[in-house]
Amino acid sequence: MVKTNIILSEYLAMENVKLAEEKIKAVRSIKELLSEIDFNAEVIPENNLAKFTYLLTSIKGKPLTRDEIKVAMEIVNFKTRKNENNKTNKAGKRYIYEKA
Repeated sequence: MVKTNIILSEYLAMENVKLAEEKIKAVRSIKELLSEIDFNAEVIPENNLAKFTYLLTSIKGKPLTRDEIKVAMEIVNFKTRKNENNKTNKAGKRYIYEKA
């Protein structure tokens, strides 16, 4: 039983490393695509996943990979959460959104 568990632990650790490497590759790819944008001249649709991925796809010239789409989703979701956390009510107090 212990030998089986250690082999399973080793496998899971190797799988996590592989997934992390794939995500890092996707992040670097998105970063490279974004470096081609003139942020002073372009409006970046960072609150709209469909438009954001369309922009990245058109810059790349071919479809985004599954991992690149996941990273794009994280970027849009992070931006949306950040905006929601900075909203204020009429009294000027910040709304605080927490996960249920």
